[in-house]
Amino acid sequence: METSEYSEMKPETDIRQSDKWAQYLETLGWKSHRTSSGVNIYYRKTFLGGVVKIQKPSFITDADIEEIEKFCKSCRPIFIKIEPFIGQDVSVLEKRGYKTSDEPLTPPSTSYINLTKSEEELWKNISRSGRYSIRKAEKMGTITRFYQNPPEEKLNLYFEIVRATGRRKHFYTLPIGDLKAKVKVFGKDSHLALSFDQDGNLLGGKFFLCHNDMVLYSTAGTSDIGLKTEAGYELLWKSILYFKGLGYKLLDLEGIYDPRFEHVTKNWGGFSLFKEKFGGERIEFPYPYIKYFNPFFRFLSKFSELSL
Repeated sequence: METSEYSEMKPETDIRQSDKWAQYLETLGWKSHRTSSGVNIYYRKTFLGGVVKIQKPSFITDADIEEIEKFCKSCRPIFIKIEPFIGQDVSVLEKRGYKTSDEPLTPPSTSYINLTKSEEELWKNISRSGRYSIRKAEKMGTITRFYQNPPEEKLNLYFEIVRATGRRKHFYTLPIGDLKAKVKVFGKDSHLALSFDQDGNLLGGKFFLCHNDMVLYSTAGTSDIGLKTEAGYELLWKSILYFKGLGYKLLDLEGIYDPRFEHVTKNWGGFSLFKEKFGGERIEFPYPYIKYFNPFFRFLSKFSELSL
């Protein structure tokens, strides 16, 4: 998979800069503010001071940073962390005293699948082993169901395999309340794909969020039976065709292994290989940038970086 720091498929705005993402974060205790140029700022106050994060703004200028820092004075920020989007001129941040951070809050690399390609092109882009796994599941007669604005009973069913997958792979699993909060906020822009065998056993599931013409592959889970049948491959392939049919242009597979952040992504090899078999364009986002405003924490940051 070829690596790119800029993509012709770059979405107009990342989902984390959407109004619905701001509403979702507010359910988790964050507050949001939109600048005059449309950059979403997320902040929360602690007894030590405020923490501020700005995730994947389409572009950020010197004037934006000046406005952001002026606004954030009211929450006495410990620091402001900015995760730039594709194509950002990072010298703008560096001139303002921001330093690179090795603690990303969102996946630092991803894979984009261009849904405007024909079904034949998309199929050809999948690796030989990936196509084999898809055919294997198809021969077993798996049944796929898609749910727009999925009902609670389906979310509960899906969450059971997400939690089981987390235990099996030793990954942290967000609570089901987080999943339900996303569905409540995103509504018809949330989609759940579930795969069943002929006996009605749940094989796997995938949860997606949509914004403008892009789709975010948010979470996934596979049952023990699903692992044996490799149902996850067929489910992602059918999801690609499903969203293509709905008119979306880009599928963001949300997170693959990145050697720049070995300590964060070292356990991502398995699902990274799975995603890379679908032949998308590998995207490396710029390093996150951070600036400390509290003198005490600025001193501490010389020894170890604070985390949100």
